Amino acid sequence: MAKGYHGESCAEAIRTSLKSRELVPFSELFGRVKQKGSWTDGTIWQHLMALVVNLPPARYHWKTISPFLFLHGDGQYELYDQNRHPKPME
Repeated sequence: MAKGYHGESCAEAIRTSLKSRELVPFSELFGRVKQKGSWTDGTIWQHLMALVVNLPPARYHWKTISPFLFLHGDGQYELYDQNRHPKPME
């Protein structure tokens, strides 16, 4: 169900909150998404887990989601780029 102020889904709001090659800490990304719609904190948190390509438990739990975020070891998020980032573990 789209709840974004412009009709976007939470996943779409997350994607449009990041620019290519931009590194953003969780708190900043969360705040950007929060400003784009009326999603609950829990919905945003779950999307920020489900959309991570390098978080294997999320891949098993949310099998129908197409991930597009890369989570760095320091907790920063970035849009996944298969040419720059390691191949996700299956």
